[in-house]
Amino acid sequence: MASAGHTIARVEAFVLVGDKDYATDAGLATLAQGSGRSVSPRPMGDPGDLHVCTYPPQAQTCLVRLTTDSGFTGWGECHAPMSPRATAAIVLDVLAPVLIGQNPLATEVLWKRMYGSQRLRGQIAGYQMEAIAGIDIALWDLAGKLLDRPVYELLGGPFRTSLPAYASGVPGGTVAERVFSLNRFIDEGYTAIKASIGRGTIDDDLAGLTPLIEAVRGRADILVDAHGAYTAENAIVVARELESMGAAWLEDPLPLEDIEGYARLCAAVDMPIVSGETECTSFQMLDRLKAGTPDILLPDVCRAGGISEGRRIADVAHLYNRRWAAHVCMGSSIHVAAAAHLAAASSNFLIFEFPSTPNPIGDCLLTSPLRPERGMFTVPAGPGLGIEFDDEQLAGHAIQI
Repeated sequence: MASAGHTIARVEAFVLVGDKDYATDAGLATLAQGSGRSVSPRPMGDPGDLHVCTYPPQAQTCLVRLTTDSGFTGWGECHAPMSPRATAAIVLDVLAPVLIGQNPLATEVLWKRMYGSQRLRGQIAGYQMEAIAGIDIALWDLAGKLLDRPVYELLGGPFRTSLPAYASGVPGGTVAERVFSLNRFIDEGYTAIKASIGRGTIDDDLAGLTPLIEAVRGRADILVDAHGAYTAENAIVVARELESMGAAWLEDPLPLEDIEGYARLCAAVDMPIVSGETECTSFQMLDRLKAGTPDILLPDVCRAGGISEGRRIADVAHLYNRRWAAHVCMGSSIHVAAAAHLAAASSNFLIFEFPSTPNPIGDCLLTSPLRPERGMFTVPAGPGLGIEFDDEQLAGHAIQI
């Protein structure tokens, strides 16, 4: 039975695209480029390039729009940097039949039905969960518009509406160019910036980071993302070096499957070990916390089942007295807004990731910009997610499936 005459009448999926050259993007090139150091092998084995994910030649994602029989709409986003048409097919072919004719305010019921729709086939991660995430975010946006309240209020918040943010990625092909970028971020008010390693040897990784950490010492923290590049033994070596250098955290140093290695690493160093962007459910997060890892969780709301499952992940972290940080690496402004509302309603939220380079499917598609000011991100306060698209700009980037 639908509430107040509102039922879900239409489910749509759109592929959103924008030009972006990933070959020169911040954080994807080796930090030590241009350092002049000779290449030396990694100690204790070299995992090679097996950890490197495939990236598309342009920014792209999959958006979801839900429309009620009364004309209200809600927007969501599925994490889909690769093959967004595959994600859209799941939205339309697998999940839309679960939604049509249903009460849009029954977010928990609909989430459980979507999750259960392919559970016996083992589809509890990847494209299936990313598709669920987009629909779930759209449901929360729709609920907020139906009730004329921001999502963070529907979630029981806010604890805060101004979120500490860090700049993610240090643009530049040389150390001097990257130091210039760091100083620009500090001038903009950031007190934390994330740099990338794991594309070269350990010596080059550390040599590339040293001048960056020294350049901002006392003014900002350098967070380090290793993209799953190391073995457990190598990761301990790198983490101890980073601790002595003054880095603030080490993110994703190991392949996601190596839970035991993560536990060993957390036990071996004092530096916070951060991971979780690859985990799609609270069950996976719980297994990791039971094993003693990580120190800080890093869920991605557009990958990990949306706002509903994101809240459960935050609750699981709370049970283990852990903090969580929002992973917001690529995608549209829906991703940013959804993560921000969840963060605002979470007592154990830590910090918000914000891409450091212009996003071709970000602010340019909105009627009002959505970005940090002086290192703080203000959660949009309008109904639902609180963002509005410029219809003309959106139409120029969105392809309906």
